[in-house]
Amino acid sequence: MTQNLVRDEAIRLPMRFSAGTVGARFLTALRDEQRILASLCPQCSLVVCPARSVCPTCCAGIDSKVIPVGPGGRLESWTHLPERGTFGLVRLDGAGTSMLHRLLGLPESWTTGMRVTARFAPERHGSILDIEGFTPEGGEA
Repeated sequence: MTQNLVRDEAIRLPMRFSAGTVGARFLTALRDEQRILASLCPQCSLVVCPARSVCPTCCAGIDSKVIPVGPGGRLESWTHLPERGTFGLVRLDGAGTSMLHRLLGLPESWTTGMRVTARFAPERHGSILDIEGFTPEGGEA
């Protein structure tokens, strides 16, 4: 009888690809203006954040028009991963979708539904990590 053997390893697939027109506008606004941009779907009116060129709900093409959202929002869900950090789904003010990002602060400071605000990195390079993370609104992490 043949026994299936399993190798428990991670496969690293480093890639480099274009952010596209809409993605580039989103990343440039993070880097240069400390603003978070979303796309408005012309078919179903969903405000999609981060900005993208295709609606995740109805699959309609979204032109390059973007609108600002946040930087505040509501924490919809969160989890703490020991030795990795705390991460949450944040629905920014004005957005119809949530974005996954790092939460800055102790795990006991987070509750679902609380107000949070984006903290931008001191040095920005045109990456989603230009948002350092989210902190409780009105308080320090």
